[in-house]
Amino acid sequence: MASSAPARSERSIVDLYRLRHLEGLELAREALRAWLRRPGAQPAALLELAGAFPAAGGQLRADLEVLL
Repeated sequence: MASSAPARSERSIVDLYRLRHLEGLELAREALRAWLRRPGAQPAALLELAGAFPAAGGQLRADLEVLL
């Protein structure tokens, strides 16, 4: 069960980016920054997941490029 926790976190980030027109881009960016501070955060895995959601991928990739 513990292995699904990171996947849930990553999916939550992707969903915030996908729904940024409703929730706001700043909320998505704050969640991304907090996630990146966590031990074991894997940006490549996040981008792979985001690839399945075109509405999220571009902005998420751009923000990761700025933050990393």
